[in-house]
Amino acid sequence: MDRERLLKKLDLESPEEYSYYENFEALIEEEEHIEEALIREIIAAADSELLSEHINNFFDAFQSNIPDEEKELFLTVEAFKNNMSISPSSDLDEEAISKISSEIYAFRKWYVIEHHARDEDSGEDISVRDARYEIAAAKLLGEEISIDFGRAVLSGPDAYEVRIRDIIE
Repeated sequence: MDRERLLKKLDLESPEEYSYYENFEALIEEEEHIEEALIREIIAAADSELLSEHINNFFDAFQSNIPDEEKELFLTVEAFKNNMSISPSSDLDEEAISKISSEIYAFRKWYVIEHHARDEDSGEDISVRDARYEIAAAKLLGEEISIDFGRAVLSGPDAYEVRIRDIIE
């Protein structure tokens, strides 16, 4: 996706206009591939306090809809949240911008692009995002739904990546 198309999808004229939760949510949930450099451009223009608030609100809403029996999925989502967390009072330096952009890119891949969940009722592999919304819709309608998040947990940030930085610390 090119820059102009991304800005249009985020309902922005320029990255400097980023300020609303809806902008962040649209960035996270966009189905098309977004280059990490474009994500970086948006994050670089963001106010750290607003960005921190948006990250926390997004993940809190996500986690509130995770079924109680999916504790491992909850912890996987918590790991993504922690990887993106920033201090709301600090300015975003180049290292922080790079880290957050990279984490958003990785999360989007896990959450939207790849199909890590399985709808047990239809036998279809779906994205974690789509599974999340199917669960929410079923809950509203009072229906039962069965989603297998096993691959989502196995492909989360704690499942496949050991950072050298973390080992040294």
